[in-house]
Amino acid sequence: MKRGFTLIEAIVVMVIIGIISFIFALYIREGFDAWRFLSGQKSIALSTRAAVNRMVRDLKRAKKNVNITTRTSKEVTFLNIYNETITFSQEATTLLRNSDILLDNLQDPCGLTLSYLDKDGSPTAVTDEVQVIRVRLIDLKDGNRFVIESAARIRVKKP
Repeated sequence: MKRGFTLIEAIVVMVIIGIISFIFALYIREGFDAWRFLSGQKSIALSTRAAVNRMVRDLKRAKKNVNITTRTSKEVTFLNIYNETITFSQEATTLLRNSDILLDNLQDPCGLTLSYLDKDGSPTAVTDEVQVIRVRLIDLKDGNRFVIESAARIRVKKP
């Protein structure tokens, strides 16, 4: 008699190897998906953080609160200490600084939200009372969502 494997034994071994390979592939796929998600979060976080830092830095350079000419929840225009007019606004999914693109992939609508606060931290509708401008950005890219908020205390006109 020849000693060897029967057809059934060979098929059982192949099925077991297939099941083990399938489980291993699922494990590898989950790890890859997690890596891809975190890489996307990192890139979106870096670009959104850079945009909000630029906005806050420019807002802090506003000449005085009375030099804020446009003040809505989606747009702000002001004169800075170098007598330059600066406008931040959202156009579709793009954040603009004047006509330059500062950030892409903003949530549309409400990707940019601006709040104007008085000395007590309460929302105000009076330009002369604005002391803090709060900035909120929501960025979406490849299924990743990143929200960042910051605020800038601006120069106040002395009475």
